[in-house]
Amino acid sequence: MSTISHGEDRVPVPPTDAQQFTTVCSYCIVGCGYNVYKWPLGTEGGPKPHQNALHTDFTKQQPERTGTWISPAMHNVITERNGRKYNLVVLPDHDCVVNKGNHSVRGGTHADVLYAPDRPTADRLTTPLLYRGGQQLPTTWDDALTLGARIIKASLDKWGPDAIAMKFFDHGGGGGGFENNWAVGKFFFTGIGTQMASIHNRPAYNSEVFASGDAGIAALPSAYLDAELADTILLIGANSYETQSVYFLEHMVPNLSGGTLAQKNASLPGEPHAAGKIIIVDPRRTSTVAVAEAAAGKQNVLHLQLNNGTDIALLNSLSRLIYEQGWHDSAFIERRTENFAACKAKNLAQDLDEAIRLTGISREQMMTAAEWIAKPKSPTHRRRTLLLYEKGLIWGLKNYENVASVVDLALLTGNLGKPGTGCGRLGGHQEGYSRPSYPGKRPPVNVDEVAIKGGASKVFWVAGCNPAGGTLNAQQFRLALARRTALVNQALDAAGGGTLEERVQAVLGALEQGGLFLIVQDIYPIDTARYAHLVLPAAQWGEMNLTSINGERRLRLYQKFMDAPGVAEPDWKIMAMMAQKIQALYQAEGNSEKAARFSGFDWRTDEEVFRAAAAGVKGAQEDYGETTYAMLAQLKTNGVQTPVKEITNGLPVGTTRLFEDAGKFTFIPASWPGFPPQLQQLMSDARYPFWVNNGRSNHGWQTLYDDLRKPYVIGREPLPHVEIHPQDAATLEVENGDLVELFNPYGTVTALVVVVESNQTGHVFMLFEHPKGWANSLTTDYVDPDTTIPYYKGTKAGIRKIGTLPELKEQLSFIPTNRT
Repeated sequence: MSTISHGEDRVPVPPTDAQQFTTVCSYCIVGCGYNVYKWPLGTEGGPKPHQNALHTDFTKQQPERTGTWISPAMHNVITERNGRKYNLVVLPDHDCVVNKGNHSVRGGTHADVLYAPDRPTADRLTTPLLYRGGQQLPTTWDDALTLGARIIKASLDKWGPDAIAMKFFDHGGGGGGFENNWAVGKFFFTGIGTQMASIHNRPAYNSEVFASGDAGIAALPSAYLDAELADTILLIGANSYETQSVYFLEHMVPNLSGGTLAQKNASLPGEPHAAGKIIIVDPRRTSTVAVAEAAAGKQNVLHLQLNNGTDIALLNSLSRLIYEQGWHDSAFIERRTENFAACKAKNLAQDLDEAIRLTGISREQMMTAAEWIAKPKSPTHRRRTLLLYEKGLIWGLKNYENVASVVDLALLTGNLGKPGTGCGRLGGHQEGYSRPSYPGKRPPVNVDEVAIKGGASKVFWVAGCNPAGGTLNAQQFRLALARRTALVNQALDAAGGGTLEERVQAVLGALEQGGLFLIVQDIYPIDTARYAHLVLPAAQWGEMNLTSINGERRLRLYQKFMDAPGVAEPDWKIMAMMAQKIQALYQAEGNSEKAARFSGFDWRTDEEVFRAAAAGVKGAQEDYGETTYAMLAQLKTNGVQTPVKEITNGLPVGTTRLFEDAGKFTFIPASWPGFPPQLQQLMSDARYPFWVNNGRSNHGWQTLYDDLRKPYVIGREPLPHVEIHPQDAATLEVENGDLVELFNPYGTVTALVVVVESNQTGHVFMLFEHPKGWANSLTTDYVDPDTTIPYYKGTKAGIRKIGTLPELKEQLSFIPTNRT
């Protein structure tokens, strides 16, 4: 890890003639708007408003959250491919309705992750790398793609489409967008036709919200405006202050603190209004709880600190209490739903005493939650509740029933399609999904399991993710990668100096013996790339034009403002180049049918792919119709909320919230299923007394792929931390900063101790994906058999003290972030 620091004590001001671009934060789903200013190195603007591109008086101190205060982390000096150097400033846009000039610690440091040869980002992948003689050596695109195409085609011909496996991004933001997703889907589903497909953060090709879709509800039905208008916000399995910071601070907190009362009165006249209340369902006291209490007062915040894996029992109990009190929306149920009888027979049959035992939540707390969710405000006005859920529920004990139980609660109370209501996921990345139909069935194939066991997959193409640590049962996955790719290494070594045909045949022989040919496509040399035979350099955010939607379906254009390093290319172009190579091979042997499957990849621009991708979103929540880049450029960082209804006066007209005028929904019966055998085995073994939960932190993002290059971030979190309750810390004889090993039959991981009362005794919390200690090394191999979604949030482990690293212990802060 590099410790280079630019150490700026001043930043230049953009001159009046600086080039200007609009973009969106590449990280979380909130999608804050940003303005980018670019101008030649050696020049800058002046401090007076008429002397700079911001038209701001810099002789005065600029306040935060205005889009005019430029921090060192918002400035960088880049070098284009022609050798010219430019200043770049990336500033939050105060005119964007999403962030209003605010930014998270992630988005506000965007300039620091731009490629620069004298910054920590100098380790970006700049050329293709090819395995030769025990090393990954630079080569040309033609050389890399020729070998890759020959091996993919030979495997396809010999073993069929399922010999080719993939694990790719399916999101927007920094690495995806409609453009790249369309190209990926067209290559693997139309071209290859493989069922062996998986998504970046899970082992199969699946929706995280199959149950919501079966109920007829899109994943992102509401608007951020609804968080300002709601009477109650229900957060389930979500730590929104840390993971959707600006959504929480700019749209939820003003409601909780009474700051949106005038807006409520104007938008919803005739109703009784008050400051909003919030219910937070989480096994851990998070900083979201603490910040909400500070904003709203503890009397308006209800933290339901349930036991791990018991969400379904809790949600069904709330539904039962609401129904028994007569607070359900019988008119909505009658007019807009079906299958309510089945839901009554299962969900509403939840035994309350059993639920109290399972969840650890008292009947009094359950009743308070039921009142806040559904008790009418007046004889003529129902309560408006916004139900939002994320990974804690999605990746919980039983994905399908977890999501079904919260959807059923929303339908029971009629909280859909009206201002201040909604039931959907909060999201992780921005969204940009647009692909042809997946050729497999439901539930989809567990690709990771096949890779570990050495089954059908022969070629594995990984892009925009790091499954060596980020997938379930990660330690076993890494060991399998090492074992299987080594067989191909040995074959290539033996064929060193041979012809292309001799090398291809050597690889096929190794694949026949259980080997795996690995292709990794990314912006950095990630852990998974250590095992790869081909490493392909991709462009990122800012280095191509791309489009995505945020958590309220707001579509924007992320404009290109700099070159990618070296010969790196957008993902869509890499897929197109490989498809064209394979097409030419089939044409050369006269196989026109197979050649046709790889046709249509002759795009020349990002926008051509964007327009082609419109076919993949038609009729969906992302449908953008005839929208063009020029239209989005006019709409700047506010964009348009999809689905686009029509084009009027040359601009798209969008949809604020879904299901206001139409929609028939289906109740999905759900009951608590008990723990799977893998968990029961761990629970019955005294060697593994601790529940291990996991999640994210405010200052880091996902696998820390960018944050490893930010010394002020990785310096704060050089190793993953594990939160341990004081009583458990005393039993283990550990204190803040001690190094411990967590272990179970699936793997081991080390972490730094933070002693804090955020968890109940017997429960610990780790960062989900820290590359210096993957929590998923402890995750079991259990997946929901109905969805192939893993139970990432629940495993058990033993903990043993290793010792102390004095240099870290003295440098780090262990002040808890979850106190009011």
